[in-house]
Amino acid sequence: MAKGKGSSLKGLGQKYGLKPRKKFTAVHRLLKTKRRCTECGSERFGRVAVGIWACKKCGFKISGMAYDIKL
Repeated sequence: MAKGKGSSLKGLGQKYGLKPRKKFTAVHRLLKTKRRCTECGSERFGRVAVGIWACKKCGFKISGMAYDIKL
């Protein structure tokens, strides 16, 4: 795999095969994207646990999916 900017597979090298590495990269990218709080508009909104998302600024919590929120 070519070394590129923004690769979430740092340190894996050629382990595990191409398909699992691509799937992991897609899920990891989705999980780490910046999200905006629906209540206060802050960008400090992130995942607390599996299915629980919260804003660090206003404390607003919402339940969603494991890696993304469906609003």
